Amino acid sequence: MTFISKKYFLYLTLIFLGVAGFSACSQEKQDKAKTDEATLTQTEPISVTMYKNPNCQCCSKWAAYLEENGFSVKEIPSDTLASVKKQKGVPNKLGACHTAMIDGYVVEGHVPVEAINKLLKERPKAKGIAVPGMPAQSPGMAEEPGPVDVYFFNGPDQVAFFDKF
Repeated sequence: MTFISKKYFLYLTLIFLGVAGFSACSQEKQDKAKTDEATLTQTEPISVTMYKNPNCQCCSKWAAYLEENGFSVKEIPSDTLASVKKQKGVPNKLGACHTAMIDGYVVEGHVPVEAINKLLKERPKAKGIAVPGMPAQSPGMAEEPGPVDVYFFNGPDQVAFFDKF
């Protein structure tokens, strides 16, 4: 092989390797983009376990409201809600008609989905959040819910305002 043909061969080899490397990087980016897109479109709904009075219809309406907003709700009728609330650490003054567990947090009452999403996004050091009682304008109680006050809690005497939703 002459000097010129060796030089030409090296030159072609470098071009080939460069193109192959660029192609591989491009393919890797495309594969990663497809994986990221699939992750976004195939997210599992967040599981909710809700303890409720067996005869309460508004609790089931709240569960349907959550499901309409991408959650998966398992309803557990219970004649011993007071003991469930006590076990989960819900302060008496924040009690409502149902108690739910969502991703490690207690969600008491007719809490709007926006408040739940904020809780799950920010992940504060709290036991949970609550909408005390059964406000007429809350999700599950009203056809078109209005704003309600939502509270943090971290035990019977540790209650603070979370936000209005």
